[in-house]
Amino acid sequence: MKNKKMKTMKYESEDTKEIKNLIFIILGIVIIIAGLYFLTARSINRKNTLPEAEFDYTVCTVGTMFNRPYDEYYVFLYSSEDENSSKYNELVKAYTKKEDALKIYTVDLNTNLDSKYLSDKSNNNPTSPSEVKIKDSALIKIKNGKVSEYHETTTDYEKVLK
Repeated sequence: MKNKKMKTMKYESEDTKEIKNLIFIILGIVIIIAGLYFLTARSINRKNTLPEAEFDYTVCTVGTMFNRPYDEYYVFLYSSEDENSSKYNELVKAYTKKEDALKIYTVDLNTNLDSKYLSDKSNNNPTSPSEVKIKDSALIKIKNGKVSEYHETTTDYEKVLK
């Protein structure tokens, strides 16, 4: 007689099916979280390819020109659209290279923020930013928050800054 093998059928209850599904879901979530962790860790460790931000600390606005952190300094106000603007820039650069030079700030009166200070007539002794009126350009020496010198001609700029 041959031994007949009986087929055994596995019967799973609904509870065991739900437990298996729950385990698969939990494993799937853990795998996804681990993948995201390693993906973000690798992208964070990559070298930052963004350029570093550079600030020009020699530029200010009319609104801040009276409260710079020095006791004595110059503020050169001009329009970048002026035909002499490149000459002004060269004067300022040459002055800053001098050993005994005071700090000098530049204000471009062509910007939206400072364009309202351009006027037909200059005020050569402003005491606050609201009183500043510049015809074309000006070199102002500020000492202890007050105007101590005021110049409006290119020859004066050259005398003071050279």
